[in-house]
Amino acid sequence: MASVNLKGVDLNLLVVFEAIYSTGNISAAATQLAMSQPAVSNALARLRDLFGDPLFARARRGVEATSKAKQMIGPVREALVLIRRQLEGGERVDPATLRRRFRILMIDTLEPLLSPPLIRTIIEQAPGVSIESISGYRVDFVNAILTGTLDLAFYVFPVNAADIVTVPVCAVDAVFIARRGHPGIGNRLDIETFKSLRHIVLVPEMRAHTHIDKDLAAHELPRNIAYMVNRLWSVPPLVERSDLLGIVPRHFAEEVARNFDIVIHEPPMKISEQYLYMIWHAKNEHDPEHRWLREQMLQTARAVFPQHGLPAAAGSKTPAKRAALQPAAPRR
Repeated sequence: MASVNLKGVDLNLLVVFEAIYSTGNISAAATQLAMSQPAVSNALARLRDLFGDPLFARARRGVEATSKAKQMIGPVREALVLIRRQLEGGERVDPATLRRRFRILMIDTLEPLLSPPLIRTIIEQAPGVSIESISGYRVDFVNAILTGTLDLAFYVFPVNAADIVTVPVCAVDAVFIARRGHPGIGNRLDIETFKSLRHIVLVPEMRAHTHIDKDLAAHELPRNIAYMVNRLWSVPPLVERSDLLGIVPRHFAEEVARNFDIVIHEPPMKISEQYLYMIWHAKNEHDPEHRWLREQMLQTARAVFPQHGLPAAAGSKTPAKRAALQPAAPRR
C-alpha cells in the first residue's frame, strides 16, 4: 500500500474491500453494507485500478482473495478500527447497528454446544452480525490470526507467540464411552477391562493435541487400537454399534449421550485435565466490536459449562507474554 497515493483512496472503498474479504462473496458484501451489488462491483473495479491487482478471483462459492489482498487485509482492518473508534467517540458498540462477519475457529465437539446460544444472541441483539465457522486441527490458526484472516480461535493449548492474547474458557476432562449393555463392562470400567478391550481413537496427529497418550504411557497402559478416525464425531456412532471403547471430552459425551445409546464411564486411571482457550490478535484487544463478540462467547461458556470449572480468570486480558499468570493445561 506504500506505493499508492493516499489522496486517491476513498475510505468507502476500504470498507467495501473489508466486507468482500470477510464475506468472500460480492452479493453477501452488498447485503452487509446495504448497497446494491452493482455498486459493490463498481467499488471493487476502482480498488483494482487503485492497487493494480485483481484483489479477488472467482471461486466456487464466491471470490477468493489474492496474495495482495491477504497482505492488505490486516492493515486495512486496523485502520478501519481506529477510524471507527474516533468517529464513534467511545468504546461502546450498539449490537443492533453492528454490521460484521466474524471468522472463528472452533473445535468440532464444542460447536454444537456454544454456537446455538450464540446464534440466538446474534438473532435477537445483532442481526447484522454473521459467523463463519472454521474447523480442523490442521489449520495454521496462529498464522491466520496474525495475518488477520481469523478473528478468534478456541484451542486446547495456550499459544505462546508475540501479539497473541490467550484466556482460559473452561476446563476439559476426558471420559470413556461404550455401548449400553456392553458384554465386557459391568457397572464400572476398571483397569483390567480397559486393557482387555479394543479401542477407537483419533489419528496420531490429532491425539497429539491432548495429554491422553502421555498419561496412559505414564501408567503403562497402552491401548489396543482397532480403529482410528479423523473426527471425534465419528466415535459415538461407531462405539454404539460395536464393542469398541472410546475416550472423548466429558461435555461432548454428555451432549451426544442424548442421541446415541451409549454409557459414560469414568476413567479408571488419572487423565490430566486441560483447558479450552480463547485466542485472538492483540491488535483487536480494544476493538469494541471484537470485544463484544468475546464477551458473548465468554457469557455463553459460563452458561454452558458451569459444572466444568470455568477458571475465575476467564475474561481477563492475557497477552501471551503474561500467559504464565493464567492456569495452564497440565503437562507431563
